Amino acid sequence: MRWIIFFYLCLRSTFYTSAFGHNVTSEEPTKNPSEEATSDELLEEDNVLVLNKRNFDKALETYKYLLVEFYAPWCGHCQELAPKYTKAAEILKDKSEEVRLAKVDATVETDLSTEFNVNGYPTLKFFKGGNRTGHIDYGGKRTQDGLVKWMLRRMGPAAVVLDNVESAEKFTSSQESPVIGFFKNPEDADIKIFYEAAELHEDFTFALAHNENLFEKFGVTEDTVIFFKNSEEKPEFKPDEDLGLDKDELSKFLKINSIDLVTEYSAETSDKIFAAKIPNHLLLFINKSDDSQLVLLEHFRNAAPDFKGKILFVFIDSNGGHASVLEYFGLKASDLPTLRFINLESVKKYAFNAPEITENTIQTFCRGVLEGNVKQNLMSEEIPEDWDKNPVKVLVGKNFEEVAYDETKNVFVEFYAPWCSHCKELEPVWEELGEKYKDHETVIIAKIDATANEINGLRVRGFPNLRFFPAGPERKMIEYTKERTVQLFSAFIDSGGVLPGEQEKKDAEAEESKEAAEDDKGREEL
Repeated sequence: MRWIIFFYLCLRSTFYTSAFGHNVTSEEPTKNPSEEATSDELLEEDNVLVLNKRNFDKALETYKYLLVEFYAPWCGHCQELAPKYTKAAEILKDKSEEVRLAKVDATVETDLSTEFNVNGYPTLKFFKGGNRTGHIDYGGKRTQDGLVKWMLRRMGPAAVVLDNVESAEKFTSSQESPVIGFFKNPEDADIKIFYEAAELHEDFTFALAHNENLFEKFGVTEDTVIFFKNSEEKPEFKPDEDLGLDKDELSKFLKINSIDLVTEYSAETSDKIFAAKIPNHLLLFINKSDDSQLVLLEHFRNAAPDFKGKILFVFIDSNGGHASVLEYFGLKASDLPTLRFINLESVKKYAFNAPEITENTIQTFCRGVLEGNVKQNLMSEEIPEDWDKNPVKVLVGKNFEEVAYDETKNVFVEFYAPWCSHCKELEPVWEELGEKYKDHETVIIAKIDATANEINGLRVRGFPNLRFFPAGPERKMIEYTKERTVQLFSAFIDSGGVLPGEQEKKDAEAEESKEAAEDDKGREEL
């Protein structure tokens, strides 16, 4: 995931920092493409190849395994990655002449950026065997060890073959997250699927076993995949009798079982939390330095087994530098300990309102959310006393419905973020628009801080986001995406949510459709 909805992206950017990159926006400067290098010579900086459109093919031809970072010089995430990337490049260069790490300044090499669909920074892509079109996105951790580990996996076999009991015992005891696929027939079609799954998971080590002695050693009687998580937990995944091994289902099985029933958020666990692809997260907010709150973890752990694979149980220490997470859920330190439930797909949040946190109340809360019996928790600021004093009205969650969906009013709303530079640029224009319509009986110009207020059924994916709610009982909503000027805003409002020229276009299209339908009818009659 890599995860797509703004509000939870805001959460993840603070809550799960390590997984994030920088998206390209219109406020980010680019360099002049004329600054590109003109040689196909392969130069390097700190053991990292410096590529451009003239030497890219040469790099592919020279090195069998090539990881390329597309970066922007001003990108903070790229700057953070740089020392880890150069150290990993040095390690891999020493290990083999066939592998190199490289980088492309995507703000200069715009042709390469377009070709490889670079939409954010840094973007890392892996090329193997000189194949320019068969590249894959880097899926490992953005750490020195993560980069090295991921590349070594791509250079070697995805899975080793175990020949005897001794090699199998050594494999399960020495490898990190060992997974063995037991297949009686070495030519089984499922083995290809197993290899494909192994290619996707650098956090596991994979092996194959065909030997009867190995089946007997591990008590296996039929084809199966076993994840040797620890001495006590060895979850199994069996191929479907009719359909065979399913790569996606095997991947899901591994991701779910790699996570503990209860996980404390940390930089080390964040990747696994999101990789599990389980959309439901139950978050316990506690202060670990308070013994009375720490004991609640036992209730939390006891409640978790019934929801394995359905809900991820994560606890967050309020002293761990996660103040912005508390803020996202509208919580203060005085509200702790407490629970919040969030579904990542719908971005719906639910508040725990039981008087005590116990195993039973936690389970009841989880079942209630899953069964649709718990009301969604929507964050809202308090309504300012002077919310309608100025030409631009101030909306919050608690008065949005009443104002925006007033059947007698045409309401134009700016959804903004206090930190957004584009919103700040728009502010004087929006104030001018408000001044123009302040005495208009049926038009309201308004704004709402979308980072502090949530509206049921309305998602804001970027800022500023402009929505028009025309008068009438239909509860329509029209998103404005054109140029942000008072003149165009006014034309848009005065035409009821249609820009000049758009209505004529719609009328023409409708007329063409009508004529086409009449022609079809005429041909049928003939």
